Parts: sequence; C-alpha cells; structure tokens
Amino acid sequence: MNGFAQIRDLLAARLEEQGIPALAEWTRGKIPALSGVAAVTGICESESGPAAFWNYLGTRWDEEKGCAVERYGRTVELTLFVDLYAPKGQAAALEEALRTLEELILEQGGSGVSFHALRRGAIEQDGASGYLKSRCTVGCRACFTATRTEEGAPLTDFILKGVLQ
Repeated sequence: MNGFAQIRDLLAARLEEQGIPALAEWTRGKIPALSGVAAVTGICESESGPAAFWNYLGTRWDEEKGCAVERYGRTVELTLFVDLYAPKGQAAALEEALRTLEELILEQGGSGVSFHALRRGAIEQDGASGYLKSRCTVGCRACFTATRTEEGAPLTDFILKGVLQ
C-alpha cells in the first residue's frame, strides 16, 4: 500500500473505531443511502522530504539478520480531507461527529502519525448528494523508515514509523 494512502486509512480506521463509518472514496454514481453520519477521507496535499542528511538515520543491529543495517528515513506532511455527511434533519448528529473528529486529532495514539491541525468546515447542504456535509481538513506529519544491509541496494520498502508490521 502507498504510504500516503496508509496514513489516510489510519484516520479512517480511527473514525470507524468511534462509530463513524468511513470510506476512502465514493463515486457520485454510487452515493450510498445513509441513515446516519458517514465520512469520506482523502488526500488534499502532500509534501515529503529527507528525515536527515541524505535520508540517513544511522545503523542498528538486526538480531534476525545477525548484522548491522543502515537506517534511512523520509518525513511526510499531509493535508487530509474528511467530508462528513448526514441525512437532512441530522445536523445534531453531524455536529457530534465533528466533535468526535476534534477529539481524535487532540489525542495522539502512538500510531507514528502526528495529527497537528484541524480546520473545520461549516455544515451545508451538498448539492450532488442532497445530504448535509461538512468538509474538514486535517494536517499531519509522519516518518517512514527503511533499512538495507548491502551498500548501494535501492531503498524501496519504506515503512510507516510506529505502525506494527
């Protein structure tokens, strides 16, 4: 899975844990019938760069391989969007979902992703779906690391730091 999509999916999973169904996307031709609040998540903007000079973080001993491995890192800054939808007449439920999203951003749970900004949108009627909608954006920061044992080997397997594999 693409690293950026992994971060988006992490936020969607956290919403799901709080009882808010979340999708990575929906097509306008297949808008689901909603009985309550639901979220659609996606990526607005992204920027990545080295976590250190030439991405190099140093070496560590790998017990499994029995040798020292070089560690490399990349940082990622993302702005995610969270579109919260609710049927007409459920503005209070949508407002509650917005508060839930705010709480998720405030509590940092050891995932390797730091959510550091939330911009909350107004509740409006979405012309395409007919539902109530509020678009929020979430700023976050993450670090991906990779290791290699052979000098000159390509770095292809960057893993989101802090996420169990």
